[in-house]
Amino acid sequence: MTENKIWHERLQQSDEARKKRQKRKRIKSLIFKGLLIVLIFNFFYPAYLKRMIYPYLFGQRSDEQLIISAEDYFHDISAPEVTLNRKGKKFRLIPKTNYKVTARLGYIDHYDTLFNRFFRGQFQGDYINLVPRDLLLVIGDMAKPEIFDLFRFEHEERLGIVKCKGVIYRESFVSGIGISEKKWQKSEAANKTCSPHINTLLYNNYHPIPANERIDKALSMLLPGDIVQIEGTLVDVIMPDGGVLDTGTRKNQYHNMFTGGQKPGKCFIIYTTKITVNGFSYK
Repeated sequence: MTENKIWHERLQQSDEARKKRQKRKRIKSLIFKGLLIVLIFNFFYPAYLKRMIYPYLFGQRSDEQLIISAEDYFHDISAPEVTLNRKGKKFRLIPKTNYKVTARLGYIDHYDTLFNRFFRGQFQGDYINLVPRDLLLVIGDMAKPEIFDLFRFEHEERLGIVKCKGVIYRESFVSGIGISEKKWQKSEAANKTCSPHINTLLYNNYHPIPANERIDKALSMLLPGDIVQIEGTLVDVIMPDGGVLDTGTRKNQYHNMFTGGQKPGKCFIIYTTKITVNGFSYK
């Protein structure tokens, strides 16, 4: 074998080795970028990844066809109190009413994210450990897709609000400054279409207390628009410091305050024992 041939083979082997190294490097780079994209996506939209995994880890298949309730189910009861320990603190739950509803989710507010724990947790105290998220649920005609799409849902520190899409609200003395007449006309038209459909007896804000980890995981992956069935008991809460939080037990009960121009219904604090959503039950 001549020196030129040997040199050529070594050069070819070296070139093949270089190509293999470059290929491995590209694969590692793609894997790293993929994982980074997944992590970033999961940070901003954690529910989507959870929905791919949690049903098979924490749920059971359900053949029940969920039909949105025309009205809620209430049954007042007298039952022993339940004691829960969360993050080293003791909460006492006083059962008031058995409750069940199938509704469309208008809004979910997560208080248990790292961001919210840091920036909003100081206003929540121990309650954030008992109720890590809020739900705004809509039933009846308001939950019909063509009507539901007229609304936009907002949430202000444990209070849910329903507003109309396309409507300009006068929420302060500067609201409406610089708005053209044409935009005001569009706003008024949207308001005439939407406002008649807002019925305070067909939506409410919920403070779900998960009875166990399976319920907690189910709550964590809900998304607006989901049709969800929630079952449990409406409870008053005696906080670790002795303070008492009263639950609403009917939808004709209202807070003595105005938020976003509305007098919101009294929130339902529900000790949640079962959730059904997307073909799976969690209990």
